Amino acid sequence: MGSLSDKTKTKKFGGGRRRPWMVTMAIPLSLVMYFLFTPPGGQVQTGENPAWAIAYFMIIICVFDTIYTTYSVSRTALYPEMFRTDKAREKAGAVQRILMVIALLVAFVLPTLIIEDMTLKNSSNYESTLWQYQLTGIIFGVIVLISILINVFWGTKELPVDELEKKETMSIFKSIKESLSNKKFVIFALCSTMNWYVFGLLPTIMPIYIKTVIDFDTDPVVLYFVSKGIPADLLISIPLVIAFLTSILGIVFWMFVDRKLGSKLAFILSMGLWAAVLLPLIFINNYLWVLVIMALNGIGLGGSPYFIDRHISNITDDDEIRTGQRREGSYYGVHALFVRLSTILSIGSIAIVLSTNGWTVYEPEVVISQLIFGLKSLVSLFPAGALIIGIVILLFFPLNRTEVAEMQQKLKT
Repeated sequence: MGSLSDKTKTKKFGGGRRRPWMVTMAIPLSLVMYFLFTPPGGQVQTGENPAWAIAYFMIIICVFDTIYTTYSVSRTALYPEMFRTDKAREKAGAVQRILMVIALLVAFVLPTLIIEDMTLKNSSNYESTLWQYQLTGIIFGVIVLISILINVFWGTKELPVDELEKKETMSIFKSIKESLSNKKFVIFALCSTMNWYVFGLLPTIMPIYIKTVIDFDTDPVVLYFVSKGIPADLLISIPLVIAFLTSILGIVFWMFVDRKLGSKLAFILSMGLWAAVLLPLIFINNYLWVLVIMALNGIGLGGSPYFIDRHISNITDDDEIRTGQRREGSYYGVHALFVRLSTILSIGSIAIVLSTNGWTVYEPEVVISQLIFGLKSLVSLFPAGALIIGIVILLFFPLNRTEVAEMQQKLKT
């Protein structure tokens, strides 16, 4: 879809390369949000024919991912295309990622405010719970539609179609092949995969880690919050919320470091700090220290998404000098494929560690010492190890501050 976006030159649907795809995906993406939150009828309530529920989910998640990727690749490709200098990319990248954090908080918190019985512990609540899920999907669909319309009408700028038609474009398969054979891009994509591995691993396993490793019956901080009327279930989510909030400070901090040291060195430092902050979780057993570590974790978390866009932008600039074409869509599309591979790695890590340390199936009442160590490893050793691997990979990335400055000067002339 990214390569197809690069080749698009039309006056329809707002005109351009990216805008037409964003416009055509607006309503489908909004509608599929509803179906993501709508399980198939009474199958869930009665437990009958679970294969149908699994098939429904597989189909809907594939439809969603296809529609979302088509929209997202077109939108993200606009970043290096619209903002062509380091200074412009610093500001736009920081604002973009701060808004992303706010959106993550909304996505993370909103369902918990609407859905009272998220795991359907009480089957007699099925009808009301189903409606609460559906209402959540409707609200998200409306939010998605409104944000896309704002993005399309006021946030998207492209060259006139007449100018686009003068530019040559590669065939779709040649463009994908060219992207995959670009050593600079492959090196960076592997580094990015390690970062996305951590993005996927931590939010997935952190609630289970907190619920299992922290003794909610005896921990003084937990007992204090509960005595003040804060639900225990909410306390499980607070550490991640704190990490998201402090990541806003992280984005601002790393933007400053980026300006002083360049994107490559700054990205290495951000991954190093993130890994160093995660390692202490292997020793922690109390809620207060989890809150402290997750607050510090946000500083490192803020760096990675910011620098990922910065590096892909530099890669597309370098590619334009070599090929004479702007192929942001192709690079973001292939990068999205690497991101999907990181999801397999993160889920695979969780499955292997839990199944070999006491949880072949999820049994929250069965907690042994090996399981505690396994969960601690998943939030500390595994992500820190992945970030260290990412640092080693990025050391081989050739586009440092000097090369980027020379490259942008060539593009100006």
